Amino acid sequence: MLLAQLKKIFGEEPLPRGVLEDREPFELATAALLLELARSDFSEHETEVEAVRHLLQKRFELTDDALDVLMANAARRADKAVSLHELTHRLNRELPEEDKLAIVEMLWQVSHADGRIDPHEEHLIRRIAGLLHISDRDRVRLKLKVVVDR
Repeated sequence: MLLAQLKKIFGEEPLPRGVLEDREPFELATAALLLELARSDFSEHETEVEAVRHLLQKRFELTDDALDVLMANAARRADKAVSLHELTHRLNRELPEEDKLAIVEMLWQVSHADGRIDPHEEHLIRRIAGLLHISDRDRVRLKLKVVVDR
């Protein structure tokens, strides 16, 4: 079912310019943010990409096929993104705080998947958390939760 929905969204019809964020599913925006983070230290570590796959599959209850489609579309979406704002605007506007906190926690989990948090990754998480209106206190709390629980 989800695969059919993703195919319908990303099918033959191109999205009109300027309205992508209004039609973009939360799953795609979240996946694009996670992939952008995995790339932020100028290399894609396999452990971080696998963490992205695992987190997305668990969070959105995806089949392997649906996950593959989402990952491919998220990579294209991240490549096309001009700013973080276009990836976070709808998430911030429409998601409840608990879902935004879950996204920030997933970002920390991807960052820490290789056993360390790169300064570029930390900076990017700080920016994304700010765009999602997550307090510094909550951002740091989630970081400590991920680092200590590991």
